Amino acid sequence: MSQNAGKSFDESRALGIGRLLLLARRDFMVRLARRMSDGGGVPMTRSSGALLPYIDVDGTRSTVLAQRTGISKQAIARSVKELEEAGLLRRKVDAEDGRAFLVGFTDKGLRYLKEMHLAIDAIEREYDQLVGADRMAVVRSVLKMIAYPNGK
Repeated sequence: MSQNAGKSFDESRALGIGRLLLLARRDFMVRLARRMSDGGGVPMTRSSGALLPYIDVDGTRSTVLAQRTGISKQAIARSVKELEEAGLLRRKVDAEDGRAFLVGFTDKGLRYLKEMHLAIDAIEREYDQLVGADRMAVVRSVLKMIAYPNGK
């Protein structure tokens, strides 16, 4: 039975898991963008926030990126172009399929990714302070079960 059974429609919407996840993600992205802009390097853009987490360090085909993100191939191409122009990504021909391209990180992009993960670590510490480390461990565990139902 849903946690929202017996609640008003407005309460159900406000406390529905979908909305809570979206609002939590928005909070996370605002915190991340703020930290990345405070670093004095390349500011975080919508494209970098939406795309970089889905790119494997050794490169990812743009078709796979479209599947992972739920974004059209055309939108992926625009985002990749923007991030190439910023010097964070590069495209190269996929050795396994000469018709396909792998999207990968430049050296600058790898440095940016490492900076991003330092910022994420700091945000996680903020959340630990906000709700407690034990609760955050439960949140991580539950989200992991949802995100990776077959284990990872």
